[in-house]
Amino acid sequence: MDKFITKFALIADPHYYSEKLGNTGKAYERRAGSDQKMLAQSRGTILAALELIKNSDANFLLIAGDLSNDGERVSHEEMREILYEFKKIMPVYVITATHDWCCDGNPRRYEGDKIYHDVETVPPEELAEFYKDFGISDAVSTFYTHQNKVSYVVRPCDGVSIFCLDDDQDGYGSSGYSDEHFSWIAVQVNEAKKRGDVVFGMQHHHLFLTELQRAINGKGSVDHRINQCTKFTNIDFPVMFTGHSHMQSIRKFVAESGKHFYEINAGSISGYPAPILYCDVYNDGIDIKTEHTENFTHNGKEYTNDFLKNHATALFSDIIKSAAINEKDKFLAVVEAIGLGAEKASKIWIVARPVLKWLDKLTVKKAARIMNFITFGKAIDKKAAKEIADVKVTDMVFSAFCSILDGSLVKHEEGSAYYTVFTQALALPLKIVKKLRIKNGGLIRTLTHIKDAAHEIMTGGPLDNNNWFCEF
Repeated sequence: MDKFITKFALIADPHYYSEKLGNTGKAYERRAGSDQKMLAQSRGTILAALELIKNSDANFLLIAGDLSNDGERVSHEEMREILYEFKKIMPVYVITATHDWCCDGNPRRYEGDKIYHDVETVPPEELAEFYKDFGISDAVSTFYTHQNKVSYVVRPCDGVSIFCLDDDQDGYGSSGYSDEHFSWIAVQVNEAKKRGDVVFGMQHHHLFLTELQRAINGKGSVDHRINQCTKFTNIDFPVMFTGHSHMQSIRKFVAESGKHFYEINAGSISGYPAPILYCDVYNDGIDIKTEHTENFTHNGKEYTNDFLKNHATALFSDIIKSAAINEKDKFLAVVEAIGLGAEKASKIWIVARPVLKWLDKLTVKKAARIMNFITFGKAIDKKAAKEIADVKVTDMVFSAFCSILDGSLVKHEEGSAYYTVFTQALALPLKIVKKLRIKNGGLIRTLTHIKDAAHEIMTGGPLDNNNWFCEF
């Protein structure tokens, strides 16, 4: 590390939800129960994080988009008041994103078992003016997109130029930048370097895809994102902070030229693991240390980070537990919350209950026996399975899901029994498909990504996703 310049904090995806939109009743409970992040408690998580940042030695705060739950004007107004109060302590620089203008055109409020869609939203063309006091009014340069949304460059101190970029639409049906927009970025990077500034930025949508995301998004999305990484690398833009995925990760991209580019993808501050990134800026890089909101208060009630973790996995665990203890009404409520109607949910209950009840009791020992039986003893290492024989399969699944969100805070060393059993289990579907000589290229590609994801989930991948020095 060379000469220290400044320190800042960064959070992403606050998704502030005004309780005026409803926080009780069947309809709200279904909505809240189907989301990894918090809704009604979002105010509490945000205020707790801001209080920690106030008491840190950070000089300013960056917020990487999705300030509101779904673009509701009342949510924006309440969030802006919070930011005005915080701005008395230190400068705040924000970008907005798709959830800030309700890109799906489906704003909602809840009363009892009813959902209403008469909620006023802030349209995209108003957002720059709405949040002008949080970066835009201090900009040394701005660029307005075809939506009248804004990218801007700020210099919070001598020696640093931060690019706060709106990448909601590239004009071609995807996130990213039009040719004109990226040309402006390239020119401003050049101008910043003439001033002798270090350069980095934030945009909302993440650029790197995990292996699981590759399985879901397909090759086209991957190619699009690699192209964006290459373009930033070619203009010597070394570090980009992002949000959107709600998954904590730090990735390094190396172009064919040998130049590199880092993406720091921050998880949501309103859901597990509620990360705050503290970043020391040096002449030769940014040193990132991630902390988490361990406690928060909402409406007089105390919550912990474990509450956020349990909420994140509740959608899955509630389905399994409700079947295991024969709570049909709870099962139907959870299944309906993810988009299935009452009739379909009832039909699923008949089939799912015995399966889920069995799954709730399934241990590694029993699962390994089944997998080895159907593969003639070739699927799971027997010694490794014996070492963790009593671990419940559902506990492994929930733990893996949390690792995806938190960047593998709990790591399992390659070669350990836990690592071995988990990675072999995720590799089994691909082995079966290949053994059966199935020629479906899309299926094979998807199962390959799932197999490869196991290593990342268990170890976190090649970089520490929460603490890393990103060299320029």
